Amino acid sequence: MAESSGKGDQGIDLNTLSLQQLGSVKEGIENDLQSLGDSFQSLQGAATRFHVSGMAAEKLSQQEEGQPMLVPLTSSLYVAGELAGTDTVLIDIGTGYFVEKTPKEGSEFCKRKVSMLKHNIEQLQQVITEKRQQVSQVSRVLQAKMAAQQGGGSSDK
Repeated sequence: MAESSGKGDQGIDLNTLSLQQLGSVKEGIENDLQSLGDSFQSLQGAATRFHVSGMAAEKLSQQEEGQPMLVPLTSSLYVAGELAGTDTVLIDIGTGYFVEKTPKEGSEFCKRKVSMLKHNIEQLQQVITEKRQQVSQVSRVLQAKMAAQQGGGSSDK
C-alpha cells in the first residue's frame, strides 16, 4: 500500500484515496503490524525454548544415572524422580511425533531449529519494517490531506 512510484510494484496511489479510505488503509496495516508483532514474539519464544532444550540435552549426557531430579508433568507440576539413562533423549518433531536420539543428536536438532527460527525472525523483521514504513507513508498523506482540507475549508467562509 505505497504511493505508486513507477517501480512496477502493486502500490496504490494514496493521493487518490479519500480521508475515510486512507483511515481504513492505515487501520488495516496497523492490524497487520500487530499480528506480525505477535508472530515475532512467538518465534522468539520458540527459538529460546529450543536453545534451552539443546543445552539441556548436552548437559544430560554429562549426568550420572540414579541422580535425583524433578520430572515435569505440566508446566507447573513436577514430581521427584531419578535419572534412569543418559544415552537417549526423546525429541518432539511436531504433531505429536517423538524420535529417540542421542543427546548430541538432540542438541544438534535443537541448534538446527534455532537457526531456522532465527532466519524466519529476520525475514519477519523485514516485513515488519516495510509495514511500519507503509503506516508512516499513509499517515503523512492523511495528515497532508487533512491540512489541505482545513486550509481549503477556512478560505470558503
